[in-house]
Amino acid sequence: MLATILKPFTSHKYLLFQLIQREVKSRYKQSVIGYFWVILSPLAQMMVYTFVFSIVFKFPTEIPYPLFLFAALLPWTLLQSTITTATNSLVSNDILLKKVSFPREIIPYSVIFAKIIDFVFSSIIFIAMMMLYKVSFSNTTLIFFPIFFIQIILMTGISLMFSTFNLFYRDIQYLANLIMLIWMYLTPIVYPLSLVPNKFIWIYKLNPMVGIVEGYRSALFGFPFETTIIYWSAFISFLILILGFIIFKRSEKVFADIV
Repeated sequence: MLATILKPFTSHKYLLFQLIQREVKSRYKQSVIGYFWVILSPLAQMMVYTFVFSIVFKFPTEIPYPLFLFAALLPWTLLQSTITTATNSLVSNDILLKKVSFPREIIPYSVIFAKIIDFVFSSIIFIAMMMLYKVSFSNTTLIFFPIFFIQIILMTGISLMFSTFNLFYRDIQYLANLIMLIWMYLTPIVYPLSLVPNKFIWIYKLNPMVGIVEGYRSALFGFPFETTIIYWSAFISFLILILGFIIFKRSEKVFADIV
């Protein structure tokens, strides 16, 4: 199955590159400040959350709150924007589905890669903030990348699943927005995991993004790793990828008839 999932990267890499390029260029083509929106959006969110949760509510954190927040907010923004855009990706590319023969999963794949490019540019702010607050990266920082890979696996599985369902039931695109909103507040992004009551913590950790977010902070700031929830996040992410890919490929043959 892994070979089938990765096949578009070799057999149709030119088409994939073209779709990624189109996704990146078209998004802010007629906007005034263009691609700066990629940086401005998470920066504005960070400023609002920082005011509310470090000044009004005063959540206790081991490092400056803006760094604590942004280390989780950036990957969460990547997850949220990827899933909401990928959910509608097949519908918005209906002409391709009807006229061109290619592995249909290339369409949500292109959205994922385009959003990762956005993430890389947004990360410049985080690096600048680390310098501003004079906080050094931990010697475990490189562990960020395998955790990031787990998140990509999770995003890919959900994107394949939601994009398929949305083709059959257009309400899914609205449901996806609601799910992402609820999911965000059930993930320790704006608050530390230590604030969750002990009696709920085991349920809380079933959320795969909890292990991913906590893993990012541990990798970047040298916090102790809770490997159990990271392994759980990896397991659930691979399971969702396999399930999403099976659903996608079994439905692929009728895509052109549905759009």
